[in-house]
Amino acid sequence: MTANTFPSGLYGITPEWHDAERLQQAVALACEGGMRVLQWRQKTMPPEQARTIAASLRAICRATGVLFIVNDDWQLALELDADGVHLGKNDAAIATVRAQLQQRAQAPLLIGVSCYDSLELADSAMQEQADYIAFGALFPSMVKPDAVRAPLSLFQAVRKPAGAQRKPAMVGIGGINRQNAHLAVEAGADSIAVITGLFGEPDIRSAAAYYASLFEQRASPSS
Repeated sequence: MTANTFPSGLYGITPEWHDAERLQQAVALACEGGMRVLQWRQKTMPPEQARTIAASLRAICRATGVLFIVNDDWQLALELDADGVHLGKNDAAIATVRAQLQQRAQAPLLIGVSCYDSLELADSAMQEQADYIAFGALFPSMVKPDAVRAPLSLFQAVRKPAGAQRKPAMVGIGGINRQNAHLAVEAGADSIAVITGLFGEPDIRSAAAYYASLFEQRASPSS
């Protein structure tokens, strides 16, 4: 794991919008509402346009103290001076990314890994010292309607590997919205990753504040 720690709270993921100004405004509002991390995820935008917009969002996050994570592409993460990279099953292995990072001068990247509904994948990611592991889809997802469903019980089933100082942070993703987000938090998720339930809301700042409040309530249950 890196020296940095993946924070608890709201983890926003960018929607598939191509309008730079719309994305910038939305991300700024989410930051104001209490978002702790933003993931740049873009599957349909031309690479040069994507790089330019991602850099502008990275600047917004840096100015507001929000971590900036790049989906899939660790090389782009380094180019943008991102805080981390998120790896899926078809992306580079954690060991490969760390080996490449050792040859570079930049600060270490946080590395997160999709574990879907699999404790085996989670165990493997923890052995490779991932900074966070993500389970999902927890609920029916508009973004990935065919995604495998992951039970909420996975958060309690994760065990710290022998010899490890700590477990990585556990992220819940998939279909999370105002109606069900509390279930993921109550089940033990350290962070919830939200796309439509955040950026598809008419009041993005308010939505972000609501999700952030769920973690504040868990930290202060007697308040």
